[in-house]
Amino acid sequence: MTTAALLLLQAVAAIAGAGLWLAAGFTAGSAADRRTRSERMTVLALAAGGTLALLAAAVLTALLAGRGWWFAGEKVTVGIPFQIVGLAAGAVGFVWWLRDIRMPLARALMLGGGYAMAAGVLATWLVGYPPQPTAAGVLLAAVLLATGLTWALLAHRGRRAVVGFAGLIAVLLVGGLGWSWLSDMAAPSIEATGGHGHDAATPGGEAAIPVTDLRTPDDAPGDVHAVALTAARHEVTLASGDTIEAWGFGGDGVAGPELRVTEGELVEVTLENRDIDDGVTLHWHGYDVPNGEDGVAGVTQDSVAPGDRFTYRFTADQPGTYWYHTHQAASEGVRRGLYGMLVVEPRNGVAESLDLALPVHRIGGEVVIGATDGPQSFEAAAGDTVRLRVANTEQTPIRVTIAGAPFRVAAIDGRDIEGGAEVEQRSVRLGAGARADLVFTMPATGVRFETDLSEASVVDIAPAGGTVAADLPREVTDVPELDLLAYGSGARPDIGPFTAEGELVLDRMPRFLGGAPTYAYTVNGEVFPHVAPIEVREGDVVKITVANRGFDVHPMHVHGHHVLVLSRDGVAATGAPLWLDTVDVRPGEVWELALVADNPGIWMDHCHDLAHAAQGMMMTLAYDGVTTPFEHAGAHGNRPE
Repeated sequence: MTTAALLLLQAVAAIAGAGLWLAAGFTAGSAADRRTRSERMTVLALAAGGTLALLAAAVLTALLAGRGWWFAGEKVTVGIPFQIVGLAAGAVGFVWWLRDIRMPLARALMLGGGYAMAAGVLATWLVGYPPQPTAAGVLLAAVLLATGLTWALLAHRGRRAVVGFAGLIAVLLVGGLGWSWLSDMAAPSIEATGGHGHDAATPGGEAAIPVTDLRTPDDAPGDVHAVALTAARHEVTLASGDTIEAWGFGGDGVAGPELRVTEGELVEVTLENRDIDDGVTLHWHGYDVPNGEDGVAGVTQDSVAPGDRFTYRFTADQPGTYWYHTHQAASEGVRRGLYGMLVVEPRNGVAESLDLALPVHRIGGEVVIGATDGPQSFEAAAGDTVRLRVANTEQTPIRVTIAGAPFRVAAIDGRDIEGGAEVEQRSVRLGAGARADLVFTMPATGVRFETDLSEASVVDIAPAGGTVAADLPREVTDVPELDLLAYGSGARPDIGPFTAEGELVLDRMPRFLGGAPTYAYTVNGEVFPHVAPIEVREGDVVKITVANRGFDVHPMHVHGHHVLVLSRDGVAATGAPLWLDTVDVRPGEVWELALVADNPGIWMDHCHDLAHAAQGMMMTLAYDGVTTPFEHAGAHGNRPE
């Protein structure tokens, strides 16, 4: 059984246990002289059912603990103690009720036991992981006060007692909400604090380095490849005939212009904002630029306001497939079209005869591949090799495949995959932001690139004068998914012993975000900018564990670095070394990753379902001694998601 299924079953069992005990308490309303056998049996059945449900929840909690403490921590340390106390109180109340002893108190104990069991359920929803003593204390006080209020009502203790208990509950709730709100108003936690034993945030007593100093040197070598991009609103007519308003970086279609550069060039991109009111930036997704070129509003720069411009410079020394997009209010900007492809070709050129960059995106209800929706056709001679550089610029996972020819996965996230054999009737899953280079040899008949997002938007490739067979079956939704952790071959690189560790526990809980209550996406129980960063020093080898406690997929993207996949759900990666910049963490999964800290800065690490990022699922990888003068809010309206 999957961990996600265990999480769901445990929640159902715990809720059922609390609900049945509460139902027993409410049903047990008659005194002994008016009590019917039916009522007695009903209360007994409800209490017994609730007890069995809680026992089942305890067993499921033990199974979850076996999958990892991240899934069971607050259940064991907070939830189960509440449930044990609740069962004890409920059992005493039930026995007293049967014997007609202290009737108001008996029913109050039964209901109070139900409250405690319900608090055990709420511990997962409100306290989360890691367990928080303050929140657990608030829950305990709430249970005691609610039980007291119930007793005051049942025992007819008068208005003063009822108002007293109700007033204390109100004070507790207001105080708890106020404490949560004040926590959200606290200073941001995006810089390192010197947690490696150095004074303040500076390594070895050296002066702090602002991110503005971590830029490409003016005298960097290489022929300059200059590009100008203008962020602006424009209308796009899709192949479907629909006309939509898109935001873009100057291309004719939905996506911005493809930036194709050659290894060794010095890339210089000047961004101008014509009329994007919220501002824009350029983030080079998956490309490990110097920190000051990373394009994150509020962390490495201020957003570029209408009428302003900003120039980015970096050396094209990492051949591969990447993409660029705004990192200012990106949950809206990328969706509307502020993205494009970045391809760095090897110095000696590409080996394939046809090389296509294909970003996959949804806009205006249509699926766009490249610059347009609908079917597209390209030519390649039989025997030629073809490379399709596929990027998922969507916010949810996609599956892609090539129908009509065997293919191999030549690269993932801009890094080559060694020893990968050709496969047929397999799909490749790409999390939001991820890329895959698919390479095949052109057969005499046509082939089709397809995704699981649309049957209409496909890319057909055929020899001159040929077409793709009309009866070529659609495969992507029916064929098995290729396991990239077991694909290819090669020894894991020796990156040295681990010198630092980080843990990301992903969840969804009610939190204050920007001063407003919301059902937020959390990392380690907190929301950005209050998630404690992973703190490193240059040269560290960091072991990072990512555990998804929730029921949403979270494609976690770290800036400025790639991570080496060590294992998923305890199963070691056995294929070619898999270096990713976007790790697609499904519900209940646990990934172990290694990161080499070789690019100083303050780097975002966030969910690339950008709606999740906007709702709190962001943090930083922060090097000791690096600071930022930029603010994630304030006068510039910076929104770094």
